Amino acid sequence: MNAPYTANAGTNDLFLLAINLTNRCNLACAHCYMDAKTLKYGGENELTTQEVCSLLDDIAGRSTETMVVLTGGEPLMRSDLEELVAHGVKRGLSMVVGTNGVALTDKRVQSLKTAGAMGAGISVDSLDPAKHDAFRGLPGAWEKTLNGIEACKRHDLSFQIHFSVTESNAGEVPAMIDFARASGARVLNVFFLVCTGRGESMSDISPITYERVLNQLVAAQEQSQDLLIRARCAPHYKRIAYQRNPQSTLTRAAGYEGGGCLAGIHYCRITPEGGVTACPYIPDEEGSIRDTKFWDIWNQSPTFQSLRNPKLQGKCGSCEFQKLCGGCRARPLAMGGGLMDTDPWCIHMPDGSAVIEPLIEQPKKLVWNEEAEKRLSRVPSFLRKMVKNRAESYVHELGLHVVTEEHLATLSAKRFGSGGPPRPDTKPSGTKEPTQQVAPAAGSGDTLPWSEQARERLTAMPSFLQEGVRAVAEDVARSEGRLEVNIKLLDRLELETQPGRGLPWTDESDLLLTEFLADKAPQVLMFVAPALESATEHFAKKRRATIVERADVEQAIAQLTGGVEWDEDALARVLSAPDFNRAGIKKAAEFNARKEGLARITSSDLTRFRNNAMMRAVQRMKGFGMQELSFDAYEIARDRVPRLKDNPEADKRFDTIRSFVAARENPGDLLGQDLLEKMKAQLKANK
Repeated sequence: MNAPYTANAGTNDLFLLAINLTNRCNLACAHCYMDAKTLKYGGENELTTQEVCSLLDDIAGRSTETMVVLTGGEPLMRSDLEELVAHGVKRGLSMVVGTNGVALTDKRVQSLKTAGAMGAGISVDSLDPAKHDAFRGLPGAWEKTLNGIEACKRHDLSFQIHFSVTESNAGEVPAMIDFARASGARVLNVFFLVCTGRGESMSDISPITYERVLNQLVAAQEQSQDLLIRARCAPHYKRIAYQRNPQSTLTRAAGYEGGGCLAGIHYCRITPEGGVTACPYIPDEEGSIRDTKFWDIWNQSPTFQSLRNPKLQGKCGSCEFQKLCGGCRARPLAMGGGLMDTDPWCIHMPDGSAVIEPLIEQPKKLVWNEEAEKRLSRVPSFLRKMVKNRAESYVHELGLHVVTEEHLATLSAKRFGSGGPPRPDTKPSGTKEPTQQVAPAAGSGDTLPWSEQARERLTAMPSFLQEGVRAVAEDVARSEGRLEVNIKLLDRLELETQPGRGLPWTDESDLLLTEFLADKAPQVLMFVAPALESATEHFAKKRRATIVERADVEQAIAQLTGGVEWDEDALARVLSAPDFNRAGIKKAAEFNARKEGLARITSSDLTRFRNNAMMRAVQRMKGFGMQELSFDAYEIARDRVPRLKDNPEADKRFDTIRSFVAARENPGDLLGQDLLEKMKAQLKANK
């Protein structure tokens, strides 16, 4: 078979440039990589209007196929935002605004569209208003963001949904896909956080959940014709797509659509003060546009060069997917390692096979007729190269030599259906304007009928929610073989997250749990069995099931083991730890095991990991000038470590730890006298 024709991944074209216009923000998101004080007050040295316009001139002087994302902080807090958008558009650039959506009023959407903005990327982090508001740090933020989406739809401004996935909201991925589709979004971008800045204090997604969500996204995109679904900051996406189907179009995709990491290769960001970094999670600046031309930094940065020609270490360096995936380079850096170290969030183990070479562009002897060229010219510039390569690959595989408009129409229909790429306000011909009653009556095409009570419940909801709720409820009803959506189904969907074991189990699921626990010691069962049962029911409820199936038990076991094997006594030690640090101990142990390439964690490994962590803490205390063990170390750290300043969550965790230790009759027993004496000796020697 001839190799597919795709863009050459070896070129260093700039596909995407993110410009952080300001540090100021009207929210206080827990995951943000900026600190709270800066987010509130901004900086005195932010790029001026003229400086940003000069940067846009510089970019356009070399390439108008670069998409520019104006973001922040919150870019809508810059009064010159529309001026910057208009300047970029005038220079031929595709200008997009990345926003939390809270300030997207009708007036602001209209002004952005008048300025020429191609669209907006709007952050929605949960379909539960309370969870979204807690994540974003402002009561009422969810409703304002949804109103912003409605404003974009009213004024025909294209938009994408940006969803930052964490352990706490990962179960919402299928529902978020349905919501993005129902809301009229062009794209759903699912972002995988890297814990830096303020986000360093929050719980990141576990490797097992990371893998599961990526599989969901790949599967969903393979079936989607009307919505682009993409993983961001998750290069494993390419590996998973290849493992599912080496010939999938997702493995051929290049550039912004490709799913792999673009940092320093096809993407970089500009800080509010003009610094150039490979990505927001790799904070070291490679230069400043205030004293060096952007393209000189892009071409000559040693870090960018190393990212383009990586010499990967550890497990990543021996992996068959090292060129297709390459792992996240920011994660090992954030965990205290080097840029080229093993990505600690990858559970794949290299199998020793040959390195999979990325698909490269082959010379094509194809021509485009006039109609096809005209149609291609109407494609947004930053997507044009991708569309061109796909079309030529398709025509080449047909054994033809001329690309026609019919070929482009066929490819468009394959991806989006016969109606072509959707627009937020697109309605089938002959469709009437929607009325207040959005739930359809019986016999309305592909939709399901709704009972009168269910319809009343739906119409009582806010208008911007109704379409999403309808889509989710009908999907669940179809999956369960229901002929209508009734009030009992809506009640169950609302109550599905209530705690407690209330679901029946199939014989097969019970048998699998029994087999897994069969050889466990009684003292282990005391901790493992309840944890597994609780997790199993959690997974069943996430898929809106009325009964626990074998697959739910399998997921719970996979989550419990964290992608590595655990000895019974080691796992029991973790599960018997206090609530406030149990998850952290388990996560750190699994991270260290993957870093060391261990297939199994023993109790002695657990002790070693703990001892190493405590000695690293002593080294930090020595750096503070301390000469004895004391909780005063935290007070010093709060003044010296930016991520601990104005961080109530960190304060709360520290108070919990101090109270726990103080309540012990012999606190030294927690670590053991040998380790305790070693720690004290290290500090006494401090000078």
